[in-house]
Amino acid sequence: MISPSPAQRPPEKTTPEPQKVAYTPRKDQFNFHIHGTRGGGEQVQNWLYALRDGNTAQLAFLDKSMSTPPDPQQLINQFSQPQGHLNWKTITVLSVFQESDTTIDSFVEVDLSAPGPGGNVSGYMIWHFITVAQGGGILISVNNVDFRPSL
Repeated sequence: MISPSPAQRPPEKTTPEPQKVAYTPRKDQFNFHIHGTRGGGEQVQNWLYALRDGNTAQLAFLDKSMSTPPDPQQLINQFSQPQGHLNWKTITVLSVFQESDTTIDSFVEVDLSAPGPGGNVSGYMIWHFITVAQGGGILISVNNVDFRPSL
């Protein structure tokens, strides 16, 4: 078999140099982007952090616009890090929807762990928040949708 001359060989394919990709920090997940506003996302963030930290006074203040607010002390006893003996690992906004009545529904997941006699136990909390964008964002309702161990 005759080997082709260098002029007849197809050009070698070279591997391109890897492209440097600039790191882009994650967007602010609590900016709900509703009508050019944060859509009450900062109120959701403040409420969750107050619950996590066991801050009863801040929770009561944030609940002031709710017609039937949850009992802040009961929530703190059950779900906070200091009194509930839970470790909050991550907080993730799952979805945000603007409704026709101008309210904003958001669903937030909190990944948790708790020490147990046989090791750590992990689980999830899912919260439903209703906010309005007016006045810098107002929190009008909060409900714990689910609180369960991971499978």
